Amino acid sequence: MKRMLIGLVTAALSAPIAAAAAPAPAPAAPPVQPANNPPVRYDWQGNHKKATEALNKRDYATAIKLFTEVLDSGRLPKGQWTAATYYFRGKAYRSARQYDNAIADYEAAVKTDPKMDVAYYEMGAAYQGKNQHAKAASAFGQAIAIKGNADYYYARCVSYSWTGNIKGAVDDCETASRLRPGNADLLGTLGRLYEDSGQKQRAIETYRRALAINPNQAEARDGLKALTK
Repeated sequence: MKRMLIGLVTAALSAPIAAAAAPAPAPAAPPVQPANNPPVRYDWQGNHKKATEALNKRDYATAIKLFTEVLDSGRLPKGQWTAATYYFRGKAYRSARQYDNAIADYEAAVKTDPKMDVAYYEMGAAYQGKNQHAKAASAFGQAIAIKGNADYYYARCVSYSWTGNIKGAVDDCETASRLRPGNADLLGTLGRLYEDSGQKQRAIETYRRALAINPNQAEARDGLKALTK
């Protein structure tokens, strides 16, 4: 299994020295009143769209900058908009391998929206990036508690395998495979877990199932070759 796997410079103008008996200065002109123009409203929606486009284009620095401006503007509606913006900035941070910043944003997202399963999932992925697989498995577990799907179970399966919890890994990969039948990569991983846990025959059968779907699935191809030579 282990092989699988973003000066102000103030100019002082000195007045000329007044001559003796200089005439009194003329009355000062009234101050100029500023034009009564309305303040420019911050276009948080437009900048949020630009930030999302930058994220999709993998321009993570621009995405982070714009999402930060939106969050700091004070104009972002509370609730799901706020949670989603923290989540998207977290994705930009994680993609830029700034894992601690990503985790902080995912935590802010789930604090705002405790049912945001995808933020827990991304948090787990960030912990995986830091090789903190126990914390990753915990975050994936919180995502699963809200909405169990194949991606969440598979991700926790991987983290369990790294922590040596092979039984937990097998259980999660079996669940993921049931939720997403016909996925050769899932079956390849599951076959390797069977192999690692000494279940040779189940490993062979699972590798063959994977290769029936995708003859080029590397984990299954190499594993089957090793077990049947």
